[in-house]
Amino acid sequence: MNPESLAQAAASYLTIHLGPVTLAPVETSIVAMALAAALLSGFNLWRIGRREERMARLATLRVGVRELEEAGGPHIPWFRRMGGIVAASPVVGASDRERLLRLLDAAGIRAHGRLASVVAAKLCAATALAALVWLWLESYELLLGVTILRVSAPFAGFMVGWRLPDFVLGRIAARRRIQLENGMPDALDLLVVSADAGLSLNQAIEEVSRGLRGSNSVVSEEFALTADEMRVQADVETVVDNMVRRTGLASLAGIMATLKQSLRFGTPLAESLRMLAAEMRNTRQMRMEERAARLPVLLAIPIMLFILPALLIVIMTPLGLRMADSMGSLFGAT
Repeated sequence: MNPESLAQAAASYLTIHLGPVTLAPVETSIVAMALAAALLSGFNLWRIGRREERMARLATLRVGVRELEEAGGPHIPWFRRMGGIVAASPVVGASDRERLLRLLDAAGIRAHGRLASVVAAKLCAATALAALVWLWLESYELLLGVTILRVSAPFAGFMVGWRLPDFVLGRIAARRRIQLENGMPDALDLLVVSADAGLSLNQAIEEVSRGLRGSNSVVSEEFALTADEMRVQADVETVVDNMVRRTGLASLAGIMATLKQSLRFGTPLAESLRMLAAEMRNTRQMRMEERAARLPVLLAIPIMLFILPALLIVIMTPLGLRMADSMGSLFGAT
């Protein structure tokens, strides 16, 4: 086959007809690349380079540091390299980097190269959404006479795609914060039992991380990380502050302040932890009562949308029919 016939065959395969819309080969290629970029960004945000981190650890165990330096170090994937370049550029400022790191800590993502992976996911999502908006405008021939809106629409899609991973991370962090709030009173009860048994604070935290591993993995992970920090850092107050900063719980900040006072002035640790556990349980009960009190207000919306119209139809239909009969007989008599 000659090149012209091959080009015609490829054009016929790449031409897609979707009702009134016909996608040319170039537009079909753009759609395929945009969808591939969106799927790749979501997949990269999900795994955050876990496989590469394990491979780097295995390479560190197998060969020495000198051999790694001669070989050029562990392999860095392309998306992390691209995200690192963008994160180090003026496009992502220092405040944005700190905000992303806090958001990643709140979401429980602590893998190596997490910031670069998230920035790469933001860039891929922004590019894919901008390409989809431009393709939508081209396919339906929208805003042909308005150049400003035609240029602004892909830019708006780019900005929405840039913020989309932040929204996903925010939802993950909010869900994880709820799990922490629900599991923290049980963790404090286990701390009380461990302190009554004569264990130190570091040993008690390790016991809590092991005891809650099956029931609440999020709280267990936080306490395990706190215990690891206590092994390498002598200042307990700094470790406690780091735990409060990672979790972002306002109730935990007050509780840890009481715990630091107990450690500083030498008050009994078990008694302080017992009062803190009771306080957190009361706070959780008050939060559940508050949510229960909001139910009548939330139920008013479906009642107005679904139940009230049906009730009005049932009540007003006989009255309307009787009025129609009366008016018909009256006008018929006249």
